[in-house]
Amino acid sequence: MTIVVFFAFLLVLVLIELIYYGKHAMEDLDLDVRFSKPVAGHGEMIEVIEVAQNNKKMRLPFVLLKFEAPTAIEFQDMTNTSVSDLLYREDMLSMKPFSRHTRKIKAKCNRRGYYTFPRITISSTDLLFIEKLSREFPNDATLTILPQRLSPDEIRTSLSITFSDIQQRRTLLTDPFSFAGIREYQPWDPMKSVNWTASAKVGDYMVNQNASTSTKKVTVFLNLDFYNQKRSMPLLEKSISLAFTYLCELSEQGIPTLLFANGVDTVTHSPVVSEQASVDVTKPAIDLARVDLNTDRVSFIELVENNIGSTGIDDLIVIISPRSDTNIQNYLIDLKQRRTSMKWIIPTYKSTPLPPLDAELSSNIIKWEVSGHD
Repeated sequence: MTIVVFFAFLLVLVLIELIYYGKHAMEDLDLDVRFSKPVAGHGEMIEVIEVAQNNKKMRLPFVLLKFEAPTAIEFQDMTNTSVSDLLYREDMLSMKPFSRHTRKIKAKCNRRGYYTFPRITISSTDLLFIEKLSREFPNDATLTILPQRLSPDEIRTSLSITFSDIQQRRTLLTDPFSFAGIREYQPWDPMKSVNWTASAKVGDYMVNQNASTSTKKVTVFLNLDFYNQKRSMPLLEKSISLAFTYLCELSEQGIPTLLFANGVDTVTHSPVVSEQASVDVTKPAIDLARVDLNTDRVSFIELVENNIGSTGIDDLIVIISPRSDTNIQNYLIDLKQRRTSMKWIIPTYKSTPLPPLDAELSSNIIKWEVSGHD
């Protein structure tokens, strides 16, 4: 009889424990998983910061923190991490009453895009490890990884043609009495333009930048239509990197730019359209980072026609398009009649010959050859 009473009493305690933990264990818990910064460069090291907090008197002897992260970032410590379509991270710990846990995981940004944490959860059990308890937490952390910036050697030809055209015009039209700021010294700058005070402060040559009496802009139209029947994407990614690099190089020379791309922003669900010419590439860089190549594009020809009015008649028009079929060529021949300062950069593989190109466009074409294949 005594044994029966003992087991009955023990069963009651277990039931009380299960009910109490089942009701209160997941209360007053906070879990926040975030990126150390909202925008990062391609190849940059960031941190994924995991913060869990127990805001009650109850001790949690066993807690499993879980979150799913995009594979575009590469954890430098893959402990407790599995890889599939996502990175699945699990960290086990024990949480005392009113305790806080913080863990920082270094990660490398490997792929352009806009990313979130799909799901973050806390799992635990009761004291006797009988019942599994779990709670999912909302999360609004986002990370935008900018496109890869190409080395100057990779785009030397296209840059040299652009800069030779623009620099000549800007040099001829520079107003020596109009001061526009200070920038880093470039090989073609005359020594008389060096600002020695600013150079001493930063430890490198800096030059005074004079405003131009007629500033010439550059407008980049990026065509992200598929360039073959396989609907391949590598050259489209290269094109995005090329456009981003182009904007950065022009910005550093103080040349205002406009950007228009027919790829759709994964956040705004709209094509990339510049509102005004600027040397600040922050917004167009983020716009390019968020282009989703898995969604339908808008018509490239319509995009150009709708926005060509934003450009000056003497502005340089740069078309970046790996697609080079007859329709594109015919349209660019027509555009050339309206905008004589037009260049067409065609990203292509060294091992893949281009289709026949119209002779009327020969002086406007720059082939940008890259290694690899689809």
